Order: sequence, then C-alpha cells, then structure tokens
Amino acid sequence: MNTPIIKVKRLAYVRVSAPDLKRAEEFLCEFGFKVASREGNTVYLRGSDPSPPCYVLSRGASRVTALAFEADELGDLEKIAALDGGSPIEALDGPAGGQVVKVIDPVGMQVEIVYGQALLEDVDSATPHRFNMDGERHREGELPAVQRGPSHVKRLGHLVLESADPRSLYHWYNEHFGLRKADEVQLPDGDAMMIFSSLDRGREFVDHHVVGFQFAVDEGARVQHMAFEVGNFDDLMGGHEHLKRRRYKHVWGVGRHRLGGQIFDYWANPWGVIHEHWTDTDLVNEDHVPGDMQPAELEDYWGPAPSPRFLVARWNFKTVRNLLRLFRAKTSA
Repeated sequence: MNTPIIKVKRLAYVRVSAPDLKRAEEFLCEFGFKVASREGNTVYLRGSDPSPPCYVLSRGASRVTALAFEADELGDLEKIAALDGGSPIEALDGPAGGQVVKVIDPVGMQVEIVYGQALLEDVDSATPHRFNMDGERHREGELPAVQRGPSHVKRLGHLVLESADPRSLYHWYNEHFGLRKADEVQLPDGDAMMIFSSLDRGREFVDHHVVGFQFAVDEGARVQHMAFEVGNFDDLMGGHEHLKRRRYKHVWGVGRHRLGGQIFDYWANPWGVIHEHWTDTDLVNEDHVPGDMQPAELEDYWGPAPSPRFLVARWNFKTVRNLLRLFRAKTSA
C-alpha cells in the first residue's frame, strides 16, 4: 500500500455559495448554525463546538465550491503546495486565522488544507438529558430537557462526493490525504456504487465516514450533501419539527443508516442543496476491516426509503439508464 502524501486530521469546513445571502443565512440559522462573523459578502457560520467556523457562505450560483481538511502540522501544507497544481501557502480568511493551501481534485472540486486556526469560545449547545432506557432508570424525578426551536449544530461531520467514477476519486483522496476505506457498496459488475472513507488516525476512534464517494446517476460531479452533527436524538427531532413548521423542503428521514449507523434527517436549502442533521454514528479505528456489500443488502435499520430528490440531482438520459441499472442491482439477490 502506498504511503499518502499527508494524513488529514479532520474535515474542517465547506464553502457554499447562494444567490441570496439573506435567505441562505436565514435557512442556516433555522437549521441550527450560529453566525461567527461577517466579512463583506461572506458569512462565517459555526456549530456549538469550539472549532473554527465550519460553513463559509458567499454570494454566487447555488453550489458547494470547496471543502477543507485540517492538517497536523505546517509541513503538511508545504507538501501539498509542492505538488503540481498546488497553490502557495497563504493566510486564511475568516475569524479563526491560520494558513491554507489549495489544490483541485480530479472532478474540479477545490480542496483546501488548513493549519493554525484558533479555537472559538463556547456557545450554547443542546441541553443534554439522561434517558430511562434498556431497563435502566437514570432520569428520576426530572423531566427531559427538550428544547423547542432549531436543532443545535455541533460540527461538520461528513459529506458525499458524487462522480461518474467514485473508485478513482477515492483513490486520489486516499493517496493525497490518507482517507481510508471503511466500507463499500458494489454493483454486480464490480463497479463502486458508494465507497465510505474515514480519517486514518491509527488507534484513535473516528466517525465511520468523513467522505463518501458515490456514483452519480447523471454521471455529473458535485457535493451531493453535507452532514452536521446535532446534540442528541431529541435535538434532531425538535429541529425536524421546527424546519417543518417553517415550510423548508424535507428530503429524507427520519431513519437510522446501516453503514455509519447514524440517525439521519435531510433537508434542502431554498435552492436544493442538501443538508443533513445526524446523531449517534458508528466509530472505527485502524482495526476496522472494510466490508463489501451488494445494493440488495443495503437497507437501513429503520426509516423511509430515500426520496427521488435525494437520489437524483439532474435528469438526463444517463439518469434514467443508471436508475434502471441500480434498480436491477437492488432487486437481484
């Protein structure tokens, strides 16, 4: 196995553009973010964790324009800067400072590697409470501290990159940033339908996946969705009801995924970009042995089937052809 150029520490932030900053910011605050700062036409939004802002909003066509990983040391930035196509190291914009180097992945997505950002002060998070479950009584004489209103986003957990060749794209991220395969869903002909990848932090336990590499049925390339951890199951459900009352577009959920194990709930911003609330994910480390699964075996533990809006970003001839291909794969077995 080849040694990666660097091994990244965490998924740091996403850059997202929207044609109307005010409407986009309103959605994000209803979704559970807090505004950390505004600089010109850029809004920096954060979760309750003291990490630097995990969402950078700017004006433009509706899309995710970049994703960023944090590096362990400045030398990692120097290694990426030395690559063909790597940018010079420069000061990072935003309230947390730091330095950044940029590179473009094989499908045209800008990837930023950052180092030296400052932590932020704590902000209010979801109120924790104990549960009377599994035959054990921990909450005696007190009511659950369930809050009404938006969920409380903690951090950016993962995202999914769609492309026509997810296996090749995974290998590029593995070779450059050390992402490690956690599990794979394969089509009957051996092509990858989805490769889940985790950070490679040795013995340290990390989320089951930090980037998913998914086959795009229209054979385009994009960030298919971004996923943000919230405080707990009650916080997720409270946010679900809040967004429903605000008449935002619900895309899929609530359910519990099989691969990754998280409880999930997906929503779209006013222009269709998908944002996920999740809580209670599986954790893996270097001892985890990746599994290969067929689509027919891929069924969530509970919850509804994915909606067409979640599965299809754009309709064309390739979309119809590939949906039929996936349907045959899922119903065979």
